[in-house]
Amino acid sequence: MLVICSVLVCAASPGQTAASGLKAKELFEKGMNALEGSTATRSGQNAIDYFRRSADLGFAPAQVALGYLYETGRITTSDPREALELYKKAAQQNDPLAQWLVGRVIYLGAVPPRDLNEATGWLEKSSAHGDPFAEYLLGKIALERNDYTRAADRFRQAAQQGLPQAQRQLAILLRDGQGAPLDKVEAYVWMLVSYDGGLKANSTDLQGLEAELGSAQLERAKTRARELESSTARSVVAHGCTGWRGELDIIPAPPPPDLQGICR
Repeated sequence: MLVICSVLVCAASPGQTAASGLKAKELFEKGMNALEGSTATRSGQNAIDYFRRSADLGFAPAQVALGYLYETGRITTSDPREALELYKKAAQQNDPLAQWLVGRVIYLGAVPPRDLNEATGWLEKSSAHGDPFAEYLLGKIALERNDYTRAADRFRQAAQQGLPQAQRQLAILLRDGQGAPLDKVEAYVWMLVSYDGGLKANSTDLQGLEAELGSAQLERAKTRARELESSTARSVVAHGCTGWRGELDIIPAPPPPDLQGICR
């Protein structure tokens, strides 16, 4: 008996789905090899081609990697709108890195309109996975809305995950008594942790706090900072998701493809 199967009625078999997924991953790996291989084998155009083919099959890591190339203009012409569309496709698959990057692009206003409510929605999804970069941007949005209590809470959560920018923002709120009780000793602690984490621009703020604190307070604060650094330093808590150019910018740059897998 002949059975005619309509594409609207018959779904692909599990074996076909698995094969498609395997092909997408293989294409992605070929793209990474072309992007990060030796000088003799490296090819940016081949990387884009492999990533595109893998992304078209719905492979989220390929969509994020290709989005990164379009956002940064590495290899190809910068196209924030195309980057956002690719990030969104991966974010809709519950990819936490993509969710942060969608929120980041929207927050920056790189693709108008700058909708902070939409940015918040995506960043909340990423934050639920424990992403400190999303948590930090949620704090920045709260600051824009003059919600200092929420900002302090967001910055503290990101600070405890080792993000120097969040540590600095938390220190400023503690120093000024905004969103949290005024506490210049704790402010100094977090400012010093942030400084040791790479934000050397904090030196002026540190000197200002040092002038206000007594020697005994400073000694206790420095001891507390060293204790905190053992558990909140980025090198300790990031599990390898650290060390790229732009990571310490006020709005952190996205991680490059070779680190993206670690950053999920």
